[in-house]
Amino acid sequence: MSHSFTTDEISQLKRGQGETLYGDGALVVLKALLECGISYFGGYPGAPTANLLDAFADAYDPILKDYGCYFETSSNEMAAAALLTASVFEPVRGAVTWKVLGNGVGQDVVDHVSQLGVKDGAMIIVGEDYGGSSTTVLQRTLPWGHKIGMPVIDPRHDQQVLHRMVKEGMDLSRDSNSVVALLLRPQHSHANAEITVGDNVLPKISTVNKLKEFRRDPTIFALPPYSFQQEAKRYEERLPIAARLIVERNLNEYFGNSEAKVGIITHGTTFNTTMRLLSIMGLADEFGELDPRLHLLQLNVIFPLNDDQIAGFVEGKSHVLLVEEGQPDLMESHIRALIQKKDIRLSFRGHDLVPKYGELTPEKLGPALAQFIMQAIPDTGALPGDAVQGLINRKRQAVDLFPAPVPPRFPTFCTGCPERPVFSQMKIQEYNTGVKDWHGGDVGCYGMAGFIPFQMSDSNVGMGAGLAAASAVSAMSEQHNVSVVGDGTLWHSAFNTSAANAIYNRQDTTYIVLDNKWTAMTGAHENPNVGKLMTGEAVGTEMSIVKTFAAMGVKKIETANPYDFRDFQAKIKKIRRDAKIPQVRVLISEAECQLQKQRRVKPEREAAIKAGKRVEIDRLGVDAEVCVGDHACMRFNGCPSLTLKEGPNSLRTAPVAAIDTTCVGCGVCGEITTAAQLCPSFFKVTKIENASWLEKIKASVSRLMIGRPVVRSSV
Repeated sequence: MSHSFTTDEISQLKRGQGETLYGDGALVVLKALLECGISYFGGYPGAPTANLLDAFADAYDPILKDYGCYFETSSNEMAAAALLTASVFEPVRGAVTWKVLGNGVGQDVVDHVSQLGVKDGAMIIVGEDYGGSSTTVLQRTLPWGHKIGMPVIDPRHDQQVLHRMVKEGMDLSRDSNSVVALLLRPQHSHANAEITVGDNVLPKISTVNKLKEFRRDPTIFALPPYSFQQEAKRYEERLPIAARLIVERNLNEYFGNSEAKVGIITHGTTFNTTMRLLSIMGLADEFGELDPRLHLLQLNVIFPLNDDQIAGFVEGKSHVLLVEEGQPDLMESHIRALIQKKDIRLSFRGHDLVPKYGELTPEKLGPALAQFIMQAIPDTGALPGDAVQGLINRKRQAVDLFPAPVPPRFPTFCTGCPERPVFSQMKIQEYNTGVKDWHGGDVGCYGMAGFIPFQMSDSNVGMGAGLAAASAVSAMSEQHNVSVVGDGTLWHSAFNTSAANAIYNRQDTTYIVLDNKWTAMTGAHENPNVGKLMTGEAVGTEMSIVKTFAAMGVKKIETANPYDFRDFQAKIKKIRRDAKIPQVRVLISEAECQLQKQRRVKPEREAAIKAGKRVEIDRLGVDAEVCVGDHACMRFNGCPSLTLKEGPNSLRTAPVAAIDTTCVGCGVCGEITTAAQLCPSFFKVTKIENASWLEKIKASVSRLMIGRPVVRSSV
């Protein structure tokens, strides 16, 4: 178990009415859910909500277990969504979480639950990230909310407001009998603040206060004739109730002068960006006070919109700007239609002015907002535009402070990552044979193999679908397919989506499984392959990748250590010899995630050194006198600890390779030089802490015999 929160941080969750809590968005959300009296929580880890699962796991033993709150690490988003079913049949409160791309995985179940309706609060906490800071495909949850009639809450960035919106969202869900989505953006999730909290509420139905049985009700089935009645109820009753309660409970907020002729509508964190820009223009202060010529409506709930509230805001104004982030522009379409329907005469601006794609950062939104202000309030003159240009210029000045442009860097594997040697060996094999395979890839750490220096992931599609993506491609080309999948993704969906599909459809392929014992890409979370839950409790049975593949009918299964190049290469060649027989061949690379290993090994090593025990520490280095500066080692490796420095020989103009102090001694760079028949400039040094007297005497004799060592690169 390796999570994020200290004992002191978790202990704050027990605080009551009027007390304060200091923490990030995950702690704020968890505290609000405890005050709501939730009975269950689950989810699949993914940024920016992975730390929410960490918080629940860390709070399970000291708090949640005694409260009777059921907590699970769901195998995928659909499994998490299925937890919401409990709220369909009984007045049970609960929540689930996943990142925005998980909406598609959980959609089938949520579509059903949304149609059936819930009897108490049921919330999906979605890691919304339209800025692409922690996800790949840019998409919004709002269209999904429209599709299934699900209210969508998008709080502004204020942790006290976030705390309130979680609680209000649960009540809104209960009173409208609707599943509710709450958007947790990176700005919320990873920012710390102090908030005032309330009392926790023990759930009435829980693991320590169980019902004798959940009721059976055949009318709560998504089947005709009931499905038609449910659909009508969703749009005739539930959503109108939600729209009414949004206004009655003041979930959306007003700022500025209600008599002003110029209005701005924001949602979510676009409020914070807008207010910051207005303050730079001299039209607001840092505390939310607006120039009296401005009136602002902040939509903390972006679906459903209350037509009366929107119409009431725009009526009487001469100019209104909607700051909507992303596509499709559903809010803008709705508001434009409403203005036309009610024949309200004003200048309404939206994406005809505001950038359509990507997160609305100050640099992106600033010019559009300045243009609107200068048109709507001519008295401001050129001041808004000049202020925004000053902001942009300051950023350029900061860039110009660097003596040379900072080169763009592709994302890459961590130092010592066990996935790097797999792709290094695939690259070496391609280099030696000249044969280019098709590499069907998908979502995981291994997706970074699509970038230089490897370029060993030719597709990057839905999680667990890489091998399936290669099915038609490899069938219509002469290329052999070699697809790679991580153990976390394998258990998430690839066993069914890719493996079962490939076996059933007689796909001819080599499937390499990167078994590093963690769902590493989300920040190291347990998965079925680890043998324990996120709470630290044992699974109680063996969930074996090898046995699962064998049970599915795979006949060719090999396991190998990726750091042992000779054995790994031999096993790759062995399973490829069967290429004339169409079948799925599996090679399982077994080595622990290096980050997790170092988190375990470093404290153990430091404790051993402190206790006076003998400890060996391996480091790699490059002999600067031998290196000729062709950098072939980097083209097959890409390790972050491999860098460049000035060579000792003035006749060689190319910088030589060097290894910095982040090296963990995995040995991959040395293995690569041997396997690829490159150069002999790499060496390994073993540093011995608390060496024996005999070892010290031998070292002294060696130094006397050899003399002063030549200057070597830093290791």
